[in-house]
Amino acid sequence: MAKGNVYMSSYPDNPPDWYWVSGLHDACIVGVETFEFPFDYNMSIKEKDKYNRNLMTLRINAKGAIYDNKVKEIRLFNYEVLTEDISLKGRKEVWWLADRLVDHIDYYTLEIDLQDFDADPEDCTFKIKFERAEVDRK
Repeated sequence: MAKGNVYMSSYPDNPPDWYWVSGLHDACIVGVETFEFPFDYNMSIKEKDKYNRNLMTLRINAKGAIYDNKVKEIRLFNYEVLTEDISLKGRKEVWWLADRLVDHIDYYTLEIDLQDFDADPEDCTFKIKFERAEVDRK
């Protein structure tokens, strides 16, 4: 018997408060925005752990999510996209299949398995590194 793609979310043992522990399978990313904060040398020296350099905002339509359908927006501060060949900007609907969050003490990495029926290939894994996150829920 042929086996198709298997998508499973992997959650850390002690997840941060903002994390969607139940999972976002079948949620849809409906918009992506990025922002570069103006550089402030004094702030970057004094409060390096709180200094915001850039921001990626993922707008989520979680109405169809199987588990956590309350997430509206995910903001990732001081991010770096680790899959440079994959961009989420300019896409209409990208379906969230599964994710893996890893806490590296000073930063997190998030791998998201996505499906976009208008792209080739339809399935991809988007990987991003960031220092902190905020999540808006309904």
